[in-house]
Amino acid sequence: MKIAVVLFVALAAPLCLAAPQGYNYAAPAPAPAPAPAPAPAPYNYAYSVGAVDGLGQPVQFGHQEGREGATTAGRYFVLLPDGRLMTVDYYADQTGFHPTYSFQAALPAAAAGGQAALAAPSGLYAAPGGR
Repeated sequence: MKIAVVLFVALAAPLCLAAPQGYNYAAPAPAPAPAPAPAPAPYNYAYSVGAVDGLGQPVQFGHQEGREGATTAGRYFVLLPDGRLMTVDYYADQTGFHPTYSFQAALPAAAAGGQAALAAPSGLYAAPGGR
């Protein structure tokens, strides 16, 4: 046991007597400037679906979009249940999303699944406040 203590003191003494490293009170070096953000990658894609569902009703929708720089532009469309085709043309840039909506007239009754359109109700509804 005495040998272990002597050996420990013999090995630890030079470490305790080593010259102090000192302290550096200077401010740390400034961080490097962050790398600039890369420009958005350009892309283009599109898809379109034209089919008939299980009830024999037409199904039609699609989307086309592309980006160049910081501006994205595109168009999507969908066949509405009343037979009209709604189209949305849009672009998005640093100022936000800018859509433009348009509607094409309804398809003829035979083309819209063979069901005749219901006539508009004539006297079912009164003006608000009227009796």
